[in-house]
Amino acid sequence: MVSNKAWFISAIMALVLVRGGTSFALVSINSPSSGATVSGVVTVKAQVDQAWWSKLWVDSSGVATAPVGNVTFTWDTTKIADGTHTMTVKSYAKNSSTPNASSSITVTVKNQSPIVSGDYFTTLREGDPLPSGAWCASHIPWEPEVVSQNAGANSTMPTASQLAAYAANGYTANYYNGKWAYARVDGNYTGTTDMIIRWAACKWGIDEDIVRTQSSAEHWNWHQTDSGGDKRYSYSQCVNGDFTSLWNFMCPNCCFQTWSIWQTKVYYSWQTWPMIRDSTAFAADFRYADQRACMNGDLAGYFDRRPGHNGHSYATDIANGDLNTILWGCIGMHFSGDWYDGDSNSGAIWYIASLKGTLAEKPWHRWTQVNWPD
Repeated sequence: MVSNKAWFISAIMALVLVRGGTSFALVSINSPSSGATVSGVVTVKAQVDQAWWSKLWVDSSGVATAPVGNVTFTWDTTKIADGTHTMTVKSYAKNSSTPNASSSITVTVKNQSPIVSGDYFTTLREGDPLPSGAWCASHIPWEPEVVSQNAGANSTMPTASQLAAYAANGYTANYYNGKWAYARVDGNYTGTTDMIIRWAACKWGIDEDIVRTQSSAEHWNWHQTDSGGDKRYSYSQCVNGDFTSLWNFMCPNCCFQTWSIWQTKVYYSWQTWPMIRDSTAFAADFRYADQRACMNGDLAGYFDRRPGHNGHSYATDIANGDLNTILWGCIGMHFSGDWYDGDSNSGAIWYIASLKGTLAEKPWHRWTQVNWPD
């Protein structure tokens, strides 16, 4: 005869054995949400319990494996056609290839939104999926080089150690809520100068003529390796903490605080050095990551205590969602550090008007060897 106590212990042990086997395995997908639109490289997050290992499937293809618990999978959506796909996380018992539990959602892959007639890259709204750098590279045909001096910088990509240091040091002076954008910067592209301009425009969803315009306004000749600007003669204006690399660099007893065709303020964003000078692709990548973070509303913390100007404020304009207002406001911010400040002779207002004039002129047409898409 079995005592009540012995029976209770036996029952508990049986339950434990069942839960450790297959009957109580549980899988739930936490991110992305069902019905989401995804692009580029996606991090899939799931909770997997009472199993030994797990695997991510897209449609009928295995993508990646993971252990159990709070797990993550990496999925490169550029390797699959745009459209609706079923994403499934399955769990498995020890030494088994037969799933004991699963969870599925449907997502829409959308990597081709920047392409319009003639493969011209246009400006995307906040929330539109951004294509991967690899996808953009595959959609840019070869063009002739217009700046022979850029041959070295155009064929240089950052090293793994440089990118690791860039990440370890925080990407930029302060990314506010835009860390996702700065972390996406890798400069992983080589090509001619305008091909790099188009690659950055595609990757960050910025009209390619806007990128050409800012290139022309900031550094007319597009010479990447000779692009020092904002010359300073004071040591204190050239050295930021332990960052001393700008002092005496191509400038005896002085420095250039900004570098690249797009004039990034390296004195503050010292984490980008020397990539911002040595790699045209990195310089373009970083500049338009900053532009996209601004356009997506990620710089709200920066503007919190700044007054509005000329009937504009960052929070209001972002909330209203007028793409043209936001695009040019973020371009003006790159110059003045503020939102629609100044007047016809100064600040963001002057800079925006100047660039709009350059955009109308399209001075890059002086290089007639390129069949410009505009």
